[in-house]
Amino acid sequence: MSGIMIVVIVTFLLSITEKGHDDFIMYLFEAASAFGTVGLSMGLTPELSPIGRIIIIFTMFVGRLGPLTLGFAISKRNKKEAYRHPKGDIMIG
Repeated sequence: MSGIMIVVIVTFLLSITEKGHDDFIMYLFEAASAFGTVGLSMGLTPELSPIGRIIIIFTMFVGRLGPLTLGFAISKRNKKEAYRHPKGDIMIG
């Protein structure tokens, strides 16, 4: 589900930032291809604006790492100690 959400968000970002093309399928194909790091293109990538290219680069990076890996890296972890020190008063002498 997180992968689908990322592809949909990137598709909408591309459709907002790019004014030259109005074909939604091209944006969807480019976003899915970038997320899957497939290497396929419909010829839209060279015509993207610098912001669109940065979005595609970020999508490729997220797709390569994977959404679950990024989620685990960002989330807080409750560290449970593998050991604990004994507590108590020691009387000497």
